[in-house]
Amino acid sequence: MFPWGQPGTSLAGDVGPEKWQEEHLQRIGRKLLAGGDLGAVVEEDVSAGHGVGKSAVVSWLILWAISTHPHTRGVVTANTESQLRTKTWAELGKWHQLFLAKELFMLTATAIYSREPGAEKTWRIDMIPWSASRSEAFAGLHNKGRRLLVIFDEASAIDDPIWETTEGALTDTNTQIVWCRYGNPTRTSGFFHRKCTKPRRNHYTRVDSRNVRFTNKGQIDAWIEEYGEDSDFVRVRVKGQFPRAGASNFISPELCEDARRREISRHAFEAHPKILSVDPARFGDDWSVITLRQGLKVHWQQSLMGFDGVDLGGRIAEICRQFAGIVCVVYDAVGNGADLDSTLRRIPGLPPLVPVMWGVPASDSKQYFNQRAECWGTMRDWLKAGMIPDDDELCDQLTSLDYGFDAAYRIQLQSKKDIKRNGGKSPDKADSLALSFVPDLIKVNVSTARVREIRPRKVVWQHTK
Repeated sequence: MFPWGQPGTSLAGDVGPEKWQEEHLQRIGRKLLAGGDLGAVVEEDVSAGHGVGKSAVVSWLILWAISTHPHTRGVVTANTESQLRTKTWAELGKWHQLFLAKELFMLTATAIYSREPGAEKTWRIDMIPWSASRSEAFAGLHNKGRRLLVIFDEASAIDDPIWETTEGALTDTNTQIVWCRYGNPTRTSGFFHRKCTKPRRNHYTRVDSRNVRFTNKGQIDAWIEEYGEDSDFVRVRVKGQFPRAGASNFISPELCEDARRREISRHAFEAHPKILSVDPARFGDDWSVITLRQGLKVHWQQSLMGFDGVDLGGRIAEICRQFAGIVCVVYDAVGNGADLDSTLRRIPGLPPLVPVMWGVPASDSKQYFNQRAECWGTMRDWLKAGMIPDDDELCDQLTSLDYGFDAAYRIQLQSKKDIKRNGGKSPDKADSLALSFVPDLIKVNVSTARVREIRPRKVVWQHTK
């Protein structure tokens, strides 16, 4: 159905599907044939690393299902509406253009359906964003006596109520029911995790990015060298394995992955003040990181290499002039932050300054060893509803910090020195975000002084989508 290897097409240099894709599709076909006139329920789960061709398989399944059985009905959903529109449905558009039978089916921004007169309502597959508060959209998944296709893309992030509602709806007899779930294995709980780790009626496949011919092997080798082959980062993004549910990790990978994919409404942050927080570094391989957070949303993080206290203070003053509504500037004033502290106190017109001494006692001294542990605890609670940039490095830092307890059984975090001593990287981005929660715990003070000259340095930006 596609022009594999044909000159002048986008598939000119391609010989066909990957081995895992062929096996997956052939298995679905065998199960449907075995069901015969009585129909069949086919459930397939695929956990995979990045770039293995999951979206292509989704597109092929949609086109196959709608073109080989009259009046096929179907629903496709994903972890976010943005994922659906910009990745899943965009990939379908690519394959629809290459499809031999494309003239028989109309593809729109939200659906694909038959061009046969009068069949557009009964012979179609729809793109439907899910919502845990509106799971009824998945309760009407019936197509008795015909074929029903349900696809979950990035299934690990789809909430359990959607799974439960969908499962309860797939009860039609004498019907071909195909329910396929695909995703990076980011969560150590939920339906997708259970389906992959304890398969029963379903078939589970794990796809390693290293075994797929078109993945970027150089990038994969760089990840393995940087994070370690047995790290959670490599397990999830390369091997297609679920992260360890590590008892010593203060923030779970599941919590972080949910926050980076979450989309929140404007009222969740617009009425809240903007807080600028800074984790300063001197030189070496550490970065100074500036974070702008407003309520449940992190607007951006800015990473700066080679900035001393004067340069960093100048950049902070520039940001405060550029972004209206910043109510305070929070920064680590110990060690490398001492120069920044003295600079900021001389700059006039800045918002109230909040110099932080991470080692001071926590306000909740019964639960936390010091203020740093308390801020990370506040940040962990915030991540349950907050939205952070879609940034691998930030998530890796948030989830790699270990913790323990002191003699009074208070939470004590692994120090930066211990992290670097053990070969790890300083959690600059994570600490910068954690600093933004200090104003919730202490009283803000005001300080003003004189602006210093700014010299250009290397800058890296990460924005939320």
